Amino acid sequence: MELEQLTPEELDAHVSNGTFRLAFVGMSNVGKSYRSRVLHGELSFLWFNVDEGIQKELNFASMEDISNWLGQPTEKTYGEREERYLEIENSLTKNASMQTDGKNLVFDTTGSDVHLKENTLKILRENCLVVHLDAGDDSLEKLVEKYFEMPKPVAWCGHLNREPNETSEEALRRCYPTLLEFRLKQYRKLSHLNIPAHKVHDKNAEETLQIIKSYLAKN
Repeated sequence: MELEQLTPEELDAHVSNGTFRLAFVGMSNVGKSYRSRVLHGELSFLWFNVDEGIQKELNFASMEDISNWLGQPTEKTYGEREERYLEIENSLTKNASMQTDGKNLVFDTTGSDVHLKENTLKILRENCLVVHLDAGDDSLEKLVEKYFEMPKPVAWCGHLNREPNETSEEALRRCYPTLLEFRLKQYRKLSHLNIPAHKVHDKNAEETLQIIKSYLAKN
């Protein structure tokens, strides 16, 4: 697919031919997996879920298990485990270019994909229409609270620092918004299209594709 100049008509042709490759990027809890599930269930898209791939590779039963294993960047084991986590994610993300045997693909990334190797992100952009489900700048406070209520595996990639006399909890709460701000900027740079997440909230598969096409027409 010639993604930089993809037209709505060309998207329709790719979907009809089973050659459409779509990747959702964005924050955790923004709806990437829900959108992917809808496209898989209603239009038989092949669904590649990177979170599930990491879970299988590490032989864990749930994302909660991965979160407990990875821990927080204030823990001694974190650096080595973060490196392993990103190594697996990097390898799986290269599968954006995999053969799909005549099926359309929805590639469901993790929230940390912007920390992957530059060449891997280049492969993703060259092989998939990258759509950022944009949570918006005003959502960051809510996302911070959600993370501390229900922690998920997070690659901090050096975005934590400790101030004198600061507890681990205080450092995490102070630095996490900075990590989210960084990621939001990087998602917007990485993607071909930035679509506010609320635009596709609770939409069916056809409606989701129509919204994507409407944003292609604006490019």
